[in-house]
Amino acid sequence: MKNKAALLLLILFFFACKNVPKEDPDTSVTTGPKYETYGYSGFTTEEIYAFHKHIFEGGRWTEWGDKERYYYLNFSEIENHTRILRSDKPKILNEAPRADVKNFITSTALKKGGGLSLNDYVQQVEVNGLIIIHKGKIIFEGYPRMFPTDLHLNLILTQVYVSTSIAILEDRGLIDASKPIDYYFDALKGSGWEGVPVVDILSMSSGIDGGPQLATYEVSFDQIKDLSTATSAIPSGTKFQFTGANAAVLALLVEKMSGLRFDDFLEQEIWRKIGSEYSALLGMNKNGTSASYGTGLSSTLRDLGRFGLVFTPSGRKGPNPLISDAYLSKIRTANENLLMKSRFVDEMKYSSYQWDEVYEDGDFYKGAHGGQGLYISPSRDLVIAYYGTANTDFESNELRIISRQLVKSGLFDLESE
Repeated sequence: MKNKAALLLLILFFFACKNVPKEDPDTSVTTGPKYETYGYSGFTTEEIYAFHKHIFEGGRWTEWGDKERYYYLNFSEIENHTRILRSDKPKILNEAPRADVKNFITSTALKKGGGLSLNDYVQQVEVNGLIIIHKGKIIFEGYPRMFPTDLHLNLILTQVYVSTSIAILEDRGLIDASKPIDYYFDALKGSGWEGVPVVDILSMSSGIDGGPQLATYEVSFDQIKDLSTATSAIPSGTKFQFTGANAAVLALLVEKMSGLRFDDFLEQEIWRKIGSEYSALLGMNKNGTSASYGTGLSSTLRDLGRFGLVFTPSGRKGPNPLISDAYLSKIRTANENLLMKSRFVDEMKYSSYQWDEVYEDGDFYKGAHGGQGLYISPSRDLVIAYYGTANTDFESNELRIISRQLVKSGLFDLESE
C-alpha cells in the first residue's frame, strides 16, 4: 500500500512538471496579448445604419470623424475590392512591452495632446491604433478606436508596396530604373512621360501634372493610353511633386514586367512572404485594375507592422531576405535636387521609392490621408505603424512627429543596449 502511494505521488509529480511551460530566456512569460483596447466597443447598429444611409443618399466618405473612420474600417461594404491571401505560416510577433516607451512624454509643441504620455496620447480621438516593434518584438500596441483584427485602409501607404514590387523586379534584372518609362511603354512616347526615368517616378519627381487623367484611367480598358494624356509641368528629377499617377504607372510596369496582375504579384511576392496573419483587401477600379495609388490596401495593423519589419535587421535574417541590400541602398541614395525641409520636423529630408521622407540617418517614413503612417528605422531595428482618422475640425494625429521624437530619444539606440 505504501509503495502504491509513493508511486501515485511520483506520477502526480511527473505530470505537474510536464505541464510547466518552458520559458524562452529571451521573452517574458505571457498569459495573453499585452495590447490595450481602452474599452473600445465598436460601432452601434444605429451608427452603422446612419453611415450607410449617408452614403446611399450621395454623401461623401470624407466627412471626417466617425463617418470617415467607419469607411476606413469597412470600406469593403462600399467599394470594389479583391482579396490578398495571407501567409500559410504567419510570422509570430513576440510581445515584450516596455514601460519606458508607454510612458514616453510627447513634445509640448504638438498642436493637440502635447505633453501627454504616449499611452495617453494614443487615446486622443485622432488615433485608431498604434504598434511599435523593436528588434522583432512588439514593445507597445494599443487600439483605442479599432479592434486588433480589423482591416483598416492604408490609402496611399499602399504606394510603398508598389515601389517595393518595382525593387523586387529590379533585383531580378527585369527592370532598369535608370531607363525612361517610355522605354517600357511605347504609348507614352510623345507624352509628358517621355524621357522620364523610372527612378524619378519612384521619387515622386516625375514632373507630371497631377491633372484629371486618373478619372478616366479608373474606368478605361486602355490605362496607358489615358495616362499618356498627362502633361509635364516641370523637368523630372528637379522637385518633389506628389501625384497618384506616379504609382498608377508603376503598378502597370509591375504587371507588364512580371506577367501578373498587380494584386497577384502583391499576394505572391510580398504579402504571403512577410508572414501575414490575415488576408488583406485591395481596392479595385471599375475596369478591374488595382487602386494601389489611392484607396489601396486594407490590412490589420500588425500585418502593416510585419511589412515594415522586412526592412529591418530582425526581418532580414536568412539567406534570401525580401528586402535586398541594393533596395535599402537605393532608398538612402539622395537626389540632391529633392532635398528640402520636412513639413513635420525641423530637419532636411528627400523622397525616394515612394517614401515621403528619408532622413540623413537613413530612417524613412510614408504617410497617408487622415493619419495613417509607417516609420522605419533600420539602424535602430525599429518599426512604428499607426492608423488614424482626422477629427471634425480636420486635424489629424501627429504620430509622424512623435515617431521621429521617439527614435531620437535614445530609447532604441542599439549600441547603448
